[in-house]
Amino acid sequence: MTLATAFRLVATAMVAYLVADLLRTGPPPLLAPLTALLIVQVTAYQTVTSSIQRIASVTVGVLLAVLIAGPLGFHWWTLGLVIALALLVGRMFRLGDHTLEVPISAMLILGLPTESAALGRVVETLIGAGVGLASTLLTAPVKVKPAEDALRGLAMDMGQFLEDLADDLHLEPDHAHTTRWQGQAARLSEKARDVAARLGEADDSTRLNPRALRIGGPSAPLRTAMSTLEAATIKIRGLARCMADRTYLHLRDGSGLGSDMWATDVRGELSLTLRTLSRALPLYAATATAPSAESGRRLGQTTHELLVEARQHRERLGRLLRDDPGHWPLHGELLVHIDRLLDGLAPSELGFRPVLY
Repeated sequence: MTLATAFRLVATAMVAYLVADLLRTGPPPLLAPLTALLIVQVTAYQTVTSSIQRIASVTVGVLLAVLIAGPLGFHWWTLGLVIALALLVGRMFRLGDHTLEVPISAMLILGLPTESAALGRVVETLIGAGVGLASTLLTAPVKVKPAEDALRGLAMDMGQFLEDLADDLHLEPDHAHTTRWQGQAARLSEKARDVAARLGEADDSTRLNPRALRIGGPSAPLRTAMSTLEAATIKIRGLARCMADRTYLHLRDGSGLGSDMWATDVRGELSLTLRTLSRALPLYAATATAPSAESGRRLGQTTHELLVEARQHRERLGRLLRDDPGHWPLHGELLVHIDRLLDGLAPSELGFRPVLY
């Protein structure tokens, strides 16, 4: 929990208590700050949903306690009856995590001396929910920038991984290299899922949030880039797997099938292809999150030029592999992974049209 969040929770609870105390709902009106603390969520949309569910659960619990224990009195069996009915009603109304608050509210009311005291509890709940909702609407952050930062961080990590792959090709790779490749590729996939979750949080943070009218929500290029990079981590993982398979074959068949797979010229051209792609990835993410159309066009043009250069290296790599009598299905798989990476990173998919020379 951040310091800002903690301060917001304390301030919200204090305001809820002061409002309830001013209206003299009960001595002391602790249900109001309790409700405010329980319903304040990260986003405005979540807070509204939580407020509705909590108000419904408290109100239903109070009504059950008044309607059943009022005429029948408070006994052990009326307590059990109220709890059973409260759980049943909470399930019927699909109150989710707030289902248990129905019997809890009912039990709190059973110990009150009058119906006016029970009404005071409902009013306190309404006050707490209202204050919590107002606090969230006024202060809930719009989480678009954290999502953009996370996307750029993912692209940087992906680019660094491709750079590491290229570094490992200065000599013939071995089992230690292949193990590291696959571990790093798996971690990239996990990070991509985390970044996708950040984008979901950004979407939630703009729903019912007045501040989103000024700041705006996640842009179409951001959404497209997230989908592209998420898919690219799968392609990179396949590329690492393919390079590992090439290494296993070469280590197993040093003088037979696949003996030329890691020849110096093949490793050199593949290394150049990966290095160029590693520079294009962060620029692609920067294009998607550019603060202005002009900077987006400039970054998109640079990304396009790097992709053109990467395609040239890929074509030379393809010619070298065609001359290699080794394991041709593996050659094709390697080239397909690279082609899909190149196609997916086209800045035109983000709405920026590069200048063609």
